[in-house]
Amino acid sequence: MKDNKAYHVVYNDCPGEFCLSRSALEWLASRGVVKADLLLRETESCPWTLIDESMVGLFRHNSLLALCVKELGSESASGDHSLLRVRPIESKRYMIRNVGGIETVLTPEEIIWVEID
Repeated sequence: MKDNKAYHVVYNDCPGEFCLSRSALEWLASRGVVKADLLLRETESCPWTLIDESMVGLFRHNSLLALCVKELGSESASGDHSLLRVRPIESKRYMIRNVGGIETVLTPEEIIWVEID
């Protein structure tokens, strides 16, 4: 069921893993994401720490996370071994398929089911 609203999902588009940059953490912290601010302070002495969305308490479909990637740009928002991108979707349901670190956002309409005769 579509409600004609666009949603946005952030995903990793290169071999590696989903990882936010320090710039992304700073951007999120400046907009009130408390865990982002805490992580910035906790990882100050080891900036190579990999930070994903769950560590800052956000879902991949969080509008603030998507806005962060859009405003900073993919390269600036992405941490080491990641390239974050934003995919607009119309469905409220999605899944992220991961093959070798490269993620694909799929909605129910795009999944090709195998039916047993």
